[in-house]
Amino acid sequence: MSISISRFLPAIVSATLVIPARGQVPLNPPKPHISHIPQPYTAEFKITTVRTLGNGTTITRQETEIDALDSHGRHLRSVTEETPALGREPGTSVNVNDPDGGTQSQWDSRTKKAHVTILPPQEQRQGCWANDTGNLRMSWNEGPRPGAPVNPAAALPGGGVMAPAPRHKPEVEELGTTTIQGVEARGRRMTTTIPAGEAGNDQPLVTVAEYWSSPQIGLTLRESSDSPRTGKRTRELVNLNLSEPDPSLFQPPEGYEVKTDELHQVACANDR
Repeated sequence: MSISISRFLPAIVSATLVIPARGQVPLNPPKPHISHIPQPYTAEFKITTVRTLGNGTTITRQETEIDALDSHGRHLRSVTEETPALGREPGTSVNVNDPDGGTQSQWDSRTKKAHVTILPPQEQRQGCWANDTGNLRMSWNEGPRPGAPVNPAAALPGGGVMAPAPRHKPEVEELGTTTIQGVEARGRRMTTTIPAGEAGNDQPLVTVAEYWSSPQIGLTLRESSDSPRTGKRTRELVNLNLSEPDPSLFQPPEGYEVKTDELHQVACANDR
């Protein structure tokens, strides 16, 4: 199957570098090592967010997202702000994760700068790591602080700790299957209710979200949410190509200033 994708190259060529602050990790965290050959794809989404203020004013923002995966497991996510936030220039930010190459890359069309982080080998990804300046830190399998009390009911085999369940469990409704851009997708609706009085609300707050996902390519093709607190958001697949993406898409555009960082193992905060 091959469905042509429009506007893909312009969105990628004009690409943001966001250097994480101390204690934060890149927006595109590393995925597990891929031992099988995944289904390659290039998908284009239209994202629309609509928020209505108390005085009736409606704020509408639109974005274009490109999501691409190749048979080597390299994953790209590019977001172009068609309606930028107040005081922010329009532009495109890109994040690329290369599990086999052991790198994460970010670049931005507004700065024309790219940042490439060389990750430690898979077998060494334990504990805490940082670059030379310390403004980028990442950690793998960092457990609770030594000596800290742990709820026995939350402890897992191997020393892990179970995350607490959501306070308000959503009602889940299976919606069956449909076809989106020629691909079968399964739907699910999740309804979450915050009872009156729990958050200062005089009436129940009901949030409804729908997700339509493709088991074939492991990708959510359509999603929507409607919340009285954050408004309405839709993310709709508008073009899909199931052939191998161009390898150049996973590299910073020509002419960008590229900075490369290598991580070194450091003491974790809990060890100090």
